[in-house]
Amino acid sequence: MTQFNVDLLLGRQVLSREGTPLGRIEAIKVMRDGDAWVISEFHIGPDALLERLALGLLPRLLREAVQRKSRSRRHRIAWHQIDVNDPRHPRLVCSDAELQDSAQDVANEREAVSRRRSESDRSGEK
Repeated sequence: MTQFNVDLLLGRQVLSREGTPLGRIEAIKVMRDGDAWVISEFHIGPDALLERLALGLLPRLLREAVQRKSRSRRHRIAWHQIDVNDPRHPRLVCSDAELQDSAQDVANEREAVSRRRSESDRSGEK
């Protein structure tokens, strides 16, 4: 397992395989895996910045409405779709089409983790 300081990634420009800028890494989502923390996804682009800055300030429905009307690109990229061997120069390892296909997979995975967490919390309360 590769270990590095995630602070090196925040704010870094992510490039596609062709070298096209996709946006800056604004947030990194992590999950606990046994005794370790692992990256589950990267949030890049201007909408990810809005999400990070307004997380506690704007109600979720208002944020979603703003994001739907926004013309900017928003990406949630799964951990395995970005090469971070050089944390100062992260690069996409898949095509844009594969990135779009996996966006729904990432959302489904996050929902499943959230569901398991709430079920675990409920069983712990009993």
